Amino acid sequence: MREDSWNAISQDGRVVQYAYKELSDGIAGISAETGRRFVMILQRSIRAPLTRKQVEAVFEQADF
Repeated sequence: MREDSWNAISQDGRVVQYAYKELSDGIAGISAETGRRFVMILQRSIRAPLTRKQVEAVFEQADF
């Protein structure tokens, strides 16, 4: 199982901490956290493996 965590700057200038973990059966869990919000997504529609860019795109689309 692969794990990764990193910081990136969002489009509006906030520092966001992302995390990615491959779970069983090709499923991935992803999360994003700013100083004020934390969101974790665990669902079967997230198929592993994902790149950092793909993880960030999930939260950009959700207007995190």
